[in-house]
Amino acid sequence: MYPWLWVWSPQVHFPWSGSVAQSIEPNTTWFYNMIPPVSGDAGIEAQVFQLASYGTQLGQITDVLLDIVKDTENLSPKALESLKELQTLKTKIEVIKKRSAQPAKLE
Repeated sequence: MYPWLWVWSPQVHFPWSGSVAQSIEPNTTWFYNMIPPVSGDAGIEAQVFQLASYGTQLGQITDVLLDIVKDTENLSPKALESLKELQTLKTKIEVIKKRSAQPAKLE
């Protein structure tokens, strides 16, 4: 026979008394799992990223674009504004690179 309190059977877990199983294997594929399948092949993206990071690729494209456009005179006002913003952005990025390349000063 069941006792009349069989419905009320609490489970008490004191600290350090429960299961302590934990997965500690690092997940190193998080970056490539964020690439949606419609964007391309994640394996190819991984190989390209190891060859040259996105920042390196964008920096090279920016350098070529600014070099090509500097001799162009008949740009629309919107394109001229974007060109100025791109030049400003490139200058700020160069400042950040120089600042981070300098060794930290000990005080």
